Amino acid sequence: MKWMFFVLLAANLGLAAVTYVRERLPDPDAQLVRQQMNADQIRIVAPRPAPAPAPVAAVPGPGVCLLWGNFAAADLPGAQAALEVLALGERVRRFGVTVSTSYWIYIPPLKSKPDMERKANELKDRGVTDYSPILESGRWRYAISLGAFRTEEEAKTRLVMLRRKGVRSAQIGEREQGTTQTAFLVRDPTAAQSAQLVNLKAEYSGSDLRAVDCPPS
Repeated sequence: MKWMFFVLLAANLGLAAVTYVRERLPDPDAQLVRQQMNADQIRIVAPRPAPAPAPVAAVPGPGVCLLWGNFAAADLPGAQAALEVLALGERVRRFGVTVSTSYWIYIPPLKSKPDMERKANELKDRGVTDYSPILESGRWRYAISLGAFRTEEEAKTRLVMLRRKGVRSAQIGEREQGTTQTAFLVRDPTAAQSAQLVNLKAEYSGSDLRAVDCPPS
């Protein structure tokens, strides 16, 4: 039975060693208490503010032009006169732009060509000169076109102007066709000229002003 004695002795020695080591280890609860006692030394650091976005340049950089357009025949004279006030000289260039329109304003077909001509004379008397009589055979023969537009909103704006001039028979319809309008390209505008162009865009609500790469001189 000596082997049983040695087994019990080894077990007691192992238990004594575990107890000795555990008593020497730091108490985690005591550490937590000590950390809480130093709570007055804790500082809350505010997050760093995000960097401010880079300012948008008010004037296009070198090689960048401003494109203002597009103008139908009715609005073109006013836009041209407004640009002349800016005294841009040779730095502004005018060119035609082919656009695909989806709305138009028209007076429905009249009974005969004389009836169409009388209606055209009435338009002139009311100060409406931007119109095109339709003489081609087909469903629109002897109708009168009063303008083509890219969006329905542009067509509605034009229709309101016609109503103010007393044109009551004009209507808006959908019609997909290509037409040529006019745009202006301004090279190297100054800060003041850029601001004036922004104001002009606001006056012509249907127009668009954007920066584009300048074409070769």
